[in-house]
Amino acid sequence: MNFKKIGNSYVIRLDKGEKILESIKSFCAKNGIKCGHFNGIGAADEAEFGFYIESKKKYNFELFRQPLEIVSLNGNITTLNREIHVHCHAVFGDANMEAIAGHLKEATVSFTCEIFLVRLDSEVGRKYNDKTGLNLMELQSN
Repeated sequence: MNFKKIGNSYVIRLDKGEKILESIKSFCAKNGIKCGHFNGIGAADEAEFGFYIESKKKYNFELFRQPLEIVSLNGNITTLNREIHVHCHAVFGDANMEAIAGHLKEATVSFTCEIFLVRLDSEVGRKYNDKTGLNLMELQSN
């Protein structure tokens, strides 16, 4: 991983073999980032996507082991039980120009992944919600 800090933002380059979400989480922990958002593009050779099934309160995951273009990588950084939590959705494209999209569990970079990460000077926590079965952001109600 290489990066450049610009104000409250970071330009990050991940290289072949690096795990995307693991790298973002580690970067945030090392740099004291507890809240923010990111987007990115690049290429991967393996990615695991999930789709949340509300009636079962669980994700259905599928692993793709093939060359993939990272068309759109979007996510946020919050905390869960005082630990950095990275939540990401993505759209990847395959060799047939078909999209694979959903909740990104993890992906491995094949050539490079270019990420722009914006640090927000705050902390937003997450808490398990019985109704949805998800760890939702804790925010004030109006």
